[in-house]
Amino acid sequence: MSDAKKGWSDYWEKDSAEGEVFVDAQGERHPALGDFWRAHFESLPDGARVIDLASGAGSIYAHLPEDHTFQLSATDISDVALRALQGRYPQVSTIECSADAIPLDAGSFDAVVTQFGAEYAGIGAFPEAARLLAPGGKFIALCHFQDGYIDSGNRRQLAEAKIVVEQAFIDHATRMITAAFSGDAATLKSAQDAFVTAAGPVVEGMSRCKKGIHTYLYQGFRQLYEQRQQYDLADITGWLDAMRGELDINLDRLSRMCAAALAESDIDEIRRIFEEHGLKEVHCTPFETAGNTLPVAWNLTAQKGSK
Repeated sequence: MSDAKKGWSDYWEKDSAEGEVFVDAQGERHPALGDFWRAHFESLPDGARVIDLASGAGSIYAHLPEDHTFQLSATDISDVALRALQGRYPQVSTIECSADAIPLDAGSFDAVVTQFGAEYAGIGAFPEAARLLAPGGKFIALCHFQDGYIDSGNRRQLAEAKIVVEQAFIDHATRMITAAFSGDAATLKSAQDAFVTAAGPVVEGMSRCKKGIHTYLYQGFRQLYEQRQQYDLADITGWLDAMRGELDINLDRLSRMCAAALAESDIDEIRRIFEEHGLKEVHCTPFETAGNTLPVAWNLTAQKGSK
């Protein structure tokens, strides 16, 4: 199993089936995404063949018209994500593959769509998208925007998560809670002093970036430590061990998201690729929403020329 496949499968296994990258202040699917996709779906003809590249658990298809007659397909590198998608939308045909190597015939689809997905496979996903389009077909995408609203937040969270690792926070927390249960005052004092030193940069990170695994880990352990009389030692050390796995998954996912974010130079290259593959009316603009000063995504659309 490739590192990318394992990383995303672990994410989908442990996270919710929704797996939304961009949510509103209440943590719900952001309405701007629904408005975007509903408008584009309304422009497609009845019976259109649609494929979602790097679909995850099928966020885009949540915005389909109820009475649509589209023939739906989806690809993703993670079989876990595709099982979640089919559980929500059993009518969708799924293919487990990377977005830059899709085992389907050229010209098979009237619309190729992707939302925070295809760019994870690199620039090579875009000639594949162009290849799959039938004459007159449309490419519609929301892609990660380098230094935009989502990417900036991801980079902050990634930096703080790395500090957790650098400070060996979980190791120090484990030693302190073990010492607390041992009843040895000298051992506990030594473990507490070491923990305070390790935790200091993590606490500072919470003031820089409230959201992230660093905050969840620190606050969760603090609560468990303060209420340790209510738990067995194995319960708390087991939680810390589980958090090691969560931290690894978080670091992997954030690293991949940051690497996937497209700069203007990437957009220029994608535009060139599309034009070489016969796509016309290639448009790319920042996707902006009310309340966010930075763009959320690249809004990238194109249409395959008719023969």
